[in-house]
Amino acid sequence: MIEDSIATIANYFWKQSIDHINRLFSDEERRRFSVNDYYYLTVISQMGESKMGDVAAALHLTKPSVTVMVERLKKAGLVSTSRSQTDRRVVLLRLTDKGAQLIQGDNAMYGELADSVLGQLTDAQRADAECLLGMVAEHITGQIEGHAINQIAEQTQ
Repeated sequence: MIEDSIATIANYFWKQSIDHINRLFSDEERRRFSVNDYYYLTVISQMGESKMGDVAAALHLTKPSVTVMVERLKKAGLVSTSRSQTDRRVVLLRLTDKGAQLIQGDNAMYGELADSVLGQLTDAQRADAECLLGMVAEHITGQIEGHAINQIAEQTQ
């Protein structure tokens, strides 16, 4: 069944990510690192150097909530902040080398699996797989955006 296949893929990625975290972090760092921290890092990575307010908007959180999260990630050595050269009120975020190493390790894993799987397919199968996975990703993105819109609506009520 497709549900079993999706679960197998999700579990594979989760296990590989955990293994990567275990190699990268000390025992103490692992105890303090959360799934939310990982999600925040992926968003910051995707955005590149960004304003604190833009990250708050992307995460659908308030600026004070993001400030607390950023301080925790700074203490862990995973993000750094600086002031904008053009507007000193603006705080810019970026991943540190350690934060980038964590995210890049997972991105490399995705690429390796894609190469391994796609390398076993014919051109037609590869095109079909890319089309189907693109549709799944588009659907998931829509669900994420819809969920975020619902959360914002609930917060304003």
